[in-house]
Amino acid sequence: MGKSLEKYRDTLLTAEQKAQENFDKTILALSGGALGITFAFIKDIVGDKPIVNSNLILFAWLSWGISISSVLLSYYFSQMALRKAIKQVDDGEIYKSHPGGSFDLVTGIVNALSGIFFLVGVVLAAIFAQSNIGA
Repeated sequence: MGKSLEKYRDTLLTAEQKAQENFDKTILALSGGALGITFAFIKDIVGDKPIVNSNLILFAWLSWGISISSVLLSYYFSQMALRKAIKQVDDGEIYKSHPGGSFDLVTGIVNALSGIFFLVGVVLAAIFAQSNIGA
């Protein structure tokens, strides 16, 4: 691999790491903020009125909790994948198997789940809000 291509590859790796880091931080902030906003919504908008479709908001909160937990698991498994890749490099086995092994695969799965569960929570909260604004 030529020097310019190697430099470009390093730039791509750095960009990927930053993008993943920003994704994780964004999901954490949005999920945490969504939890707070829905508590305020219930207190200030719904107030003393009877709550319609309360299961929707409970499942939204559960979805955001799973989303946050998925990000935390992602951090953990990412660290484990990096340690595994370092060991693979040290042992000269980096090209013989997937870098980071199964830890890298799990990291990808929980990253996807964090985004999916965040969106599920948004949809459920929106339906809950629509149900309760006119009630």
